[in-house]
Amino acid sequence: MTEHRPALIRDTELPWEPYPAFEGSFRIKRHISRTGQGSELGLGVCTLEPGQSTVWWSFIEGDTDEAVRMRFGDRAYEAYYVLDGRFTFHWRDAAGAEETTEAGPGDAFYFAPGFRYRVENTGGTRAQFLWCMAPSAE
Repeated sequence: MTEHRPALIRDTELPWEPYPAFEGSFRIKRHISRTGQGSELGLGVCTLEPGQSTVWWSFIEGDTDEAVRMRFGDRAYEAYYVLDGRFTFHWRDAAGAEETTEAGPGDAFYFAPGFRYRVENTGGTRAQFLWCMAPSAE
């Protein structure tokens, strides 16, 4: 684990990586992470191409839904801040009831425990958001 101390992380020095590592995955940069800085806070940027979406992930403890590809339990919190483009945020409760909302530059979305989520680029251009998660996934 990295020593805890202040750090400047330069975006230009970070690689884009597929996440999650499934076929057709979107790209992220991890600016702050458990692996990089020993932080329980994760922070980075995500890019999705037009029509691309994330996989379903869950913030429900013990979730066994087969559509879910990433599980964080009910003690993780995440937020996105849209930098560029248009997104549709999809969320389902434990019973499967789904809601959606659209977001654009300057909008933020909070992912509460107890729900499943998926984010889709519904605009005609590459779209980006800043993400922040606690505790950090990696």
